[in-house]
Amino acid sequence: MKIQNRIALIFTFLTAGIILSLSVFLYIFASESISNSFFHRLEVRSDIVGHAALHKNKSQTSIYYDIKEKHLGDLPDEQHRIIFHNDFKKADSLKKKLPLPQTFYDAIVRKQPARFFHNDTSYVGLNIIQPGENIIVISSAVDLYGLAEMENLKNLLIVGFCISLVFVFTFGKFFSIQIFQPIRRIIRNVKGISAHNLNQRLMVDSSKDEIADLSKTFNDMLDRLEITFEIQNNFVSNASHEFKTPLTIISGEAQLGLSVPGIPDNVRDSFRTIFRESEKMEHLTNSMLSLAQTGFDGKKEQWEEIRIDELILSVKGTADQIIPANKVEINFDQLPEDERKLVIIGNETLLKAAFSNIVLNSCKYSDNAPVHIVIRSEDNYVLVEITDEGIGIPDREIAQIFVPFFRASNTEKYKGYGIGLPLTNNIIKLHQGSIVVKSEVEIGTRFTVFLPFI
Repeated sequence: MKIQNRIALIFTFLTAGIILSLSVFLYIFASESISNSFFHRLEVRSDIVGHAALHKNKSQTSIYYDIKEKHLGDLPDEQHRIIFHNDFKKADSLKKKLPLPQTFYDAIVRKQPARFFHNDTSYVGLNIIQPGENIIVISSAVDLYGLAEMENLKNLLIVGFCISLVFVFTFGKFFSIQIFQPIRRIIRNVKGISAHNLNQRLMVDSSKDEIADLSKTFNDMLDRLEITFEIQNNFVSNASHEFKTPLTIISGEAQLGLSVPGIPDNVRDSFRTIFRESEKMEHLTNSMLSLAQTGFDGKKEQWEEIRIDELILSVKGTADQIIPANKVEINFDQLPEDERKLVIIGNETLLKAAFSNIVLNSCKYSDNAPVHIVIRSEDNYVLVEITDEGIGIPDREIAQIFVPFFRASNTEKYKGYGIGLPLTNNIIKLHQGSIVVKSEVEIGTRFTVFLPFI
């Protein structure tokens, strides 16, 4: 997941938590407020009913009820239960009938406000005392309007929460895109920088923020890289001439010495040794220069569209010239139906050298046993599998075969310098590809090369 998406999600979750907490607080506060207001209204009615019941004068009793009816009205499902002093039978009956806890009755006895809510019904209890008389009034009613208000509030908070999440994520996404726009610009610029245009630099904003510091750091790094690449480029260009000249002279002098008639045998053997070792040195020098050049693309080759099947046929032709008795076989049965999946962008000379190294190694380390080449496609890559029946590579050494000058422990009887595979690996990486190696000792080795097609 991209950082800007992660920031948008984190911002959304944090905001959602805040909004949810605020919504819960508002709901609880509103619920308590509505509940207390209803309890108070019910207590007022209960008090009026209780005082009306205490008066034996019918005219005064009717006054209480008139006030209640005209100014207060009735609540939904309003009921009043009056227990006179020492009416224990009715008290026990109500205790069994009403779903009220013992704490409710204890509060009435202590002359404290007794309130209880059960199944949408509110209960209040009052202990009313007058000289010579004492009664307990238990009233109940259903706050239909309050419940409807709470239901509407709940729905409003839920809908508001969902809508706010959409807005928060949208604006969070928008702001994260704006914030990361300079970073995306840096990424685009860095992707456009290669060994061909190391002089290119990132634009540094006038703002003194972290993005500007990052751009300056990249530019400093590019300065160091440009100097290093230039030094290496000069070394490779000069070394290719400086090394070849004395080697050519040594080889020529050895050949001249061998052409002199009548020289002693021991001298002739020395000239042969000099000539043979100079050829080895020339081959080693050329390999090292090729490895150095592919490491930083010092040749600056022109890339073009290449069909991988035609390239492998060319590699087979090279193997036929170097090892006429080879048993390299190319299997075209798994070629993709779409020919575009066989076309890659690259340098033909370098890729031919890379595949030739693998094929020639397979022939050499298998003592000319059959070598099978399969070409196929998978996802966005064209695959070339090269399988031999050779000596294999020990498991503990497979990870080191692409290290320059490394040679496996079971290759003593074969000539080599440990440069071919590192050179091949550099070339494949230069073409945005990869190599997978699977091997078993005395059974064989399979090299699978992945190259992206256009």
